[in-house]
Amino acid sequence: MSFYAFVSSRPALRVLLALLAAAALAGGCAQLRKATYPQDFVYLEPKQVRSEMALMSLYMSQIDDILADSSTISSEQQARLVRILVSIDDVTNRLGAGEAQTSHLVIDDHIDEFKADVNDALRKARADPPNYYSLGRLAGSCVACHRYR
Repeated sequence: MSFYAFVSSRPALRVLLALLAAAALAGGCAQLRKATYPQDFVYLEPKQVRSEMALMSLYMSQIDDILADSSTISSEQQARLVRILVSIDDVTNRLGAGEAQTSHLVIDDHIDEFKADVNDALRKARADPPNYYSLGRLAGSCVACHRYR
């Protein structure tokens, strides 16, 4: 009996072989990416991009809530704004800010400019007295990149 006939007569074995082939292919693609892309290349899975962008949107919403709450910002609110901006900076780094290239061309085109806006907003929010004008520019950076989406 040939191997093909042996496998064809056992549906459970066909499913097992298909699953093993899929697992090997998925693992092989990750290894292939490591070998074919530069060391500093960051592969961004679409799911990761959606997740990070949703997180960034949540942070921007929290900033809006603080700024819309009152005309004066308390020291507690200032500290919260700084923490949110640090979190946005962390997300920006995970999306490939700096010299690294990513698999997402739109992010590559805009992430360093956005990071500069985040750093400017962070520096001014930590100042004494704080200046929150850059937070508006930060929101504008989001709109500028997403205007065509």
